[in-house]
Amino acid sequence: MFVRFAIILLWAGLSFALAQEKTASQSAIKDIPLPKQSAYTGQGFTVGIGAGGFDPSDECDCLGIWQGQMEFFYSPWFSGGVEVRFFGGEMDSETSLLYRRYRMFGKFHLAFSRFSMYLSPLLGLETTDISELRKEWKNRSKKDDEAVDSTETENVTECQKMFSLDGFSSGVEFGMGYAFSKYAGFFTGVQYEHNFRRSQLLTLTPGLGFNLRSVWDWADKSTYSLWITLEGGFQRYFNRGVSGWNRALILGFTLGV
Repeated sequence: MFVRFAIILLWAGLSFALAQEKTASQSAIKDIPLPKQSAYTGQGFTVGIGAGGFDPSDECDCLGIWQGQMEFFYSPWFSGGVEVRFFGGEMDSETSLLYRRYRMFGKFHLAFSRFSMYLSPLLGLETTDISELRKEWKNRSKKDDEAVDSTETENVTECQKMFSLDGFSSGVEFGMGYAFSKYAGFFTGVQYEHNFRRSQLLTLTPGLGFNLRSVWDWADKSTYSLWITLEGGFQRYFNRGVSGWNRALILGFTLGV
């Protein structure tokens, strides 16, 4: 599923780029890397994809992680879009997993020549199985909070609790990026989310990016942004009895057109 989604994102972005061969160099356009394979350009679309490894805890084996986003700048100070994140693999000797997270977001930007920051409210959905989520929503009136709590905590490992958040969430993210040279930049973000099943998640996202437009003449003329990024992630759950920080490392690609 993620492969098809990634192909669609890249095809859409490259189609825009090929359709608009610009006559003037785009070097003067703000182009600043941001967390989760995004970038500040102040105009047009950005699409990004990334893949890497996720280390949930000492109880879990490492999982694969894939993520993608599509974002549109409605103005230089506001953008909006969607993002997806998939976790997959063997959690332990008995349990395999495909866990999905979907997000809708808006970003309020403040940008300078090489520095950008944003504040972003977001709405999300977590599910291991869409059909199970629909069943749970349909039968929600038959459940009380005590029954849900006892079901969640009985014979569930710390590892499994991290991926048992079927339902909706809301949150806010603050991020920034700095293009310290024409070749490279760094970025960081802090995200807080509250799941409607009373779980809270704090995520810290540092990273570095290499600007392909600085060494590729076609990209400089035909795109607003083209970055290769290496992104780290540190997550901490609250109110679910999960201790310690989770870790991720993701290699990504960002295209702005």
